[in-house]
Amino acid sequence: MMKLFDITEKYGKATYAYPFEPYKVHENFRGQPHYTYDLCIGCAACGVACPSNAIELKMNEAQTKLVWEFDCGRCIFCGRCDEVCPTGAVRLSDSFELAVKFDKTALIQRGELEIQNCKCCSKPFTPKRLINFSLKRLEKANLLPGRLQEAKEYLYICPECKKAAAVESLTTGKDTAIK
Repeated sequence: MMKLFDITEKYGKATYAYPFEPYKVHENFRGQPHYTYDLCIGCAACGVACPSNAIELKMNEAQTKLVWEFDCGRCIFCGRCDEVCPTGAVRLSDSFELAVKFDKTALIQRGELEIQNCKCCSKPFTPKRLINFSLKRLEKANLLPGRLQEAKEYLYICPECKKAAAVESLTTGKDTAIK
């Protein structure tokens, strides 16, 4: 027994006092993804990149909001959501304690984003934050003033109306402006 104490004193402790003291994780530790609602633009890149389908984006019943939902119980902590998020709304944290007593809903993070309606057909099609993010990026781009205004108008039109306008311009041979 004394030999064990001597070895411990010479080489140091090999274990941590974890439940009684906070465990310090390494710098590149992949813990629970943390969602920052204020930074989210609703681009759905994280939902597409998630291999375990832990991140889901869908419209609510009234078609007025895009619901972002992350189920940590399904997460495999691969870090793809952190890699693809253009605004840093999803970041891996150093949190690793995910045990819940009886209610698994404690593992779910959720956010709702307002939806923009199309100028032509009035159908909901994309989050307003994504349009605002795109506008800011376009303003930083080196575009001619007329082209910038045209691009701004184009952002508020759904893909179906854009496609219909493109088909119409091909069949008539005229460049039809989207109204």
